[in-house]
Amino acid sequence: MASREWTKHRRLLFLALLFCGFFIVSGVYALLKEDGKMGQSVMDQTALIMAGTDQEKTGEKAQIAIKVEQEALSLVAVGDVMLGRKIDDVMRTKGMGYPFLKTAPLLGQADIAFANLETPLFNQGNPSPEKEILFRGQPEYAQALSQAGFDVVSLANNHALDYGIRALSQTMTLLHGSGISTVGGGKNTDEARQPVIINEKGMSIAFLAYCKIEDITELHQQISKTKGGQGIPGIAPLIMEEIKKDIQKAKEKADIVIISLHWGGEYQDHPKNEQREIAHQLIDAGANVILGHHPHTIQGLEWYQGGLIAYSLGNFVFDQNQNARTQEGLLLHLKMQEAALRQAEVFPIYINQGQPEVAEGEKGAGIMKRTAYLSEQLGTQVRIKDGKGLIMPGDS
Repeated sequence: MASREWTKHRRLLFLALLFCGFFIVSGVYALLKEDGKMGQSVMDQTALIMAGTDQEKTGEKAQIAIKVEQEALSLVAVGDVMLGRKIDDVMRTKGMGYPFLKTAPLLGQADIAFANLETPLFNQGNPSPEKEILFRGQPEYAQALSQAGFDVVSLANNHALDYGIRALSQTMTLLHGSGISTVGGGKNTDEARQPVIINEKGMSIAFLAYCKIEDITELHQQISKTKGGQGIPGIAPLIMEEIKKDIQKAKEKADIVIISLHWGGEYQDHPKNEQREIAHQLIDAGANVILGHHPHTIQGLEWYQGGLIAYSLGNFVFDQNQNARTQEGLLLHLKMQEAALRQAEVFPIYINQGQPEVAEGEKGAGIMKRTAYLSEQLGTQVRIKDGKGLIMPGDS
């Protein structure tokens, strides 16, 4: 009996210990679980606080970015604009604004829009007997350029005098009357060398324009040596000593100096070594941007000592349909702030029957790929994203 009772007591003791152990373990588990919830709650609250802080920071950054974007001065520059020959026919039949229908929004949104106008606007007079290729557009096309959004055009090119000095003089009068400033042309060569200065968003931008074409340069060198030449309308020739003086004078009045150069070999993909030397010297002299025209094909872009050189923007409004390259161009979008060039965007342009448009798909990709390749050969990187190119200071 005693043995059985002892066994019974041991079993009861064992069950009691087991029961107590169960409650102890359950209690500990409950405490740990609750503690875990509290810990997780604290972590969740911390995460929410941090997330809110990050959102506030992101919001602040976004506001700063928007502010910078709003304060930055934007300038759009395009290549050769020719409003004669087949383009004249198109504008007569489809309306004056037809060539600019698809690009006017980009031009109009910019603070300043610039082009090289390779057409005198004149419907009288006789053509120059020394030239085979002659351009001219109707006088009313000055209004079409204004409605398209252009603010400044260069007249320093080899077609400005196709119909003589009267045509050049009338072209300037018509453009000025339409609210468009002209640079590179004047009632004499001294006036042609004067800068056009535009003030926007607290900055002043000076434009200068010159023509390198040899026959024009020689003509104006002769004119400048004669007293009578002071009263003859003409365009500014590309003479380095004079341009350097003009840059220094412009810098006394403006924060940014932009130079348009009509130069280079037609239908060439690469600038000549002489062009690169000229461009580098002008940047060294104080120019910030050089805009090149005349080859009728795209050439590369180059960052040099904080300045941007676009050796050729190609065609913009033109009737050259003989090959794909003459139907392509670049629209350069510059952003400037605090008297410095901050960024350059490059849009691919395709000219469809005289009407330029921002090229998309394979066509746009091809234009940008070639632009990047030509720029890389000049030591400058063009980053391609979302169908356009981006160049930042230091991308060289």
